[in-house]
Amino acid sequence: MVALPFETVFEGSDGRYYTDWQVSQRLRDGEWAVCMYQRAPHRQLVETADDALLLLTPTDPDELPDGLEIRVIERRARVVDTRRVPPR
Repeated sequence: MVALPFETVFEGSDGRYYTDWQVSQRLRDGEWAVCMYQRAPHRQLVETADDALLLLTPTDPDELPDGLEIRVIERRARVVDTRRVPPR
């Protein structure tokens, strides 16, 4: 059995998806601040840098919408939207 480089994928109330690494990184960087943490069911409410509230709920990685994928680079897992065209 191969260990995955992430434990949880979260669906945000903003319609985006985040790995546990992405959430932890934003909290460490001060981009987000935890407002509330609920254990059962597991959910987090965070405040974003622009003073918005964001609800994060765990979701099954296999349930990601088409066009979203998890990419791992140096043990850092990110959810990437492959439908978006990068700006030039």
